[in-house]
Amino acid sequence: MRISRRFVPALLYIFAMQGLLWAAVQPWNGPPPLLSRMPVETNARPGPMALDEYDNLRINSDESGQVQNEEMVCVNPLNSNELVAVWRDFRFGYRRVGFGHSSDGGFTWQDNVFPQMYYPWQSDPVLIVEGDGIFWAMVITFDPIGEDGLLAIRSTDGGHTWRDSSFFINGDTAAFEDKEMLTVDNTDSPYSGTSYCVWTRFFGYPGADSTHIAIVRRRPDGLSPPLYVSQTSSNQWANVTVGAEGEVYVSWVSYAYEALMFASSMDGARTFSREQSIAEPLFTSADINGEILIFSYGAMAVDQTDGPYRGRLYLVYTDATPDFAETDVWLIYSDDHGENWSPRQRMDDEQETYPVDQFHPWITVDPMGRVWVVFYDRRNDPDNYLMDVYFTASTDGGQTWRPNDRITTVSSDPQAGPGRAGLLGEYIGLCASAYRAHVVWTDTRQGNQDAYGTVLDSVYSPTGPFISMTMLPTVPTLAIFPNPTNSAAQVHYVLPQSGKTELALHNILGEKVWSLPPSFASAGSHRVALDLTNLATGFYVAQLHSNGSIASATLILAK
Repeated sequence: MRISRRFVPALLYIFAMQGLLWAAVQPWNGPPPLLSRMPVETNARPGPMALDEYDNLRINSDESGQVQNEEMVCVNPLNSNELVAVWRDFRFGYRRVGFGHSSDGGFTWQDNVFPQMYYPWQSDPVLIVEGDGIFWAMVITFDPIGEDGLLAIRSTDGGHTWRDSSFFINGDTAAFEDKEMLTVDNTDSPYSGTSYCVWTRFFGYPGADSTHIAIVRRRPDGLSPPLYVSQTSSNQWANVTVGAEGEVYVSWVSYAYEALMFASSMDGARTFSREQSIAEPLFTSADINGEILIFSYGAMAVDQTDGPYRGRLYLVYTDATPDFAETDVWLIYSDDHGENWSPRQRMDDEQETYPVDQFHPWITVDPMGRVWVVFYDRRNDPDNYLMDVYFTASTDGGQTWRPNDRITTVSSDPQAGPGRAGLLGEYIGLCASAYRAHVVWTDTRQGNQDAYGTVLDSVYSPTGPFISMTMLPTVPTLAIFPNPTNSAAQVHYVLPQSGKTELALHNILGEKVWSLPPSFASAGSHRVALDLTNLATGFYVAQLHSNGSIASATLILAK
């Protein structure tokens, strides 16, 4: 048996405290536009997609050889080129939280770690972005004697600087607050702007009504007191999301029922429905090959567009096969606020004769209503050990899915590098704008755990002829990133139809200082590297000619 099943409700508090503190102190020897109005970039070209189609970019820049894992990523809804990622970061030899920010759509990153705030250690980072483009990160901050809190910190400049930290929960010395998740209401509901945090509350003394799922809400007028969402104890791994009309949905793993549980609120998390079981996976927690600890928790996302699937609630989770030989990723959805759920669909499409584990799934719905799912996958290793990251996507509300596509260009050894192999975290970072999706994951190709990312700018099928699944602009569009710049830049352009294309850069006198020879270009999105080494500081204008139309963009070069 490759999957070692665990049932640990009586040890949850010990698991949280000892596991967290052990890792903290051990030495480490060398983590909304309308549907009908938003044009989308595509890679419009025929034929199969190569495995290395997606650039794999290392996000953390430290050379410590230590651990980075448990990533999240968000895109600014007002600027799809502005991204922020967070992860657990051990570059100093103990738990801290790293962050990265990108201003060019995820093609380049800068990174750092959050400062020490209140307590010396940080863990379990989560990330949201409000409708006005303000990013909020939340961490568990704690010290060795057990005091801890859930601390939020915000950035108003795309993740470059972080300030205005505030506790959602702090000061209960009898409790340990574990594994929080965070979401925000970016709808037009009466609760717009409210953020919601769910987590598991552990009590260490005998007879305590422990391991409940708790929630607090924050509005401009302050924080609510904690409210228990679960009616029974022995729970962990809560998740939270907001519906199209401001509903609040919470899911979690129940060790008592050995099930995925669910509850909803229609009044801004003031009251919740009675908990119900929505899935009964064959395990709640398990050790899989490589000493990776996985859980059957659910990740959720809601379609908030004005499209045909508005309000549909999706949930993905991991389950084992009946013989416990391998794990798969499954999806269910609900159109009635979680009262009833669809039959489950398997997200991984591999058909290997040997066991293959898929685990740690995540899900998002983009502003066009497309559903994206990512997960770790071991189909490329007959020994079911090395892992890759795969994704799939649906443009019809989860009725059909594109074939799974490999994101990683190199498989990862889960035991590479220092520390405990099980410390991969519990999720992969995934977000999507109307233009592209972004994935951030744990990768060991350099011999230790690093945070890697990629850009997915198409949902077309990797096999067979190209079939457009996205909307193209009616006229050519042109943009330059980064802008301003002091050296190199990239020209991004999107063509509504194929044809002869000319691209040139002019100075303020109208003189051509750079150009590409006229060539035939296919419909969709294209990127061209722009070498500015020999150009002087100043203003320049890029012009794109295609099929009788002209698109222009101004570039500021400041050396």
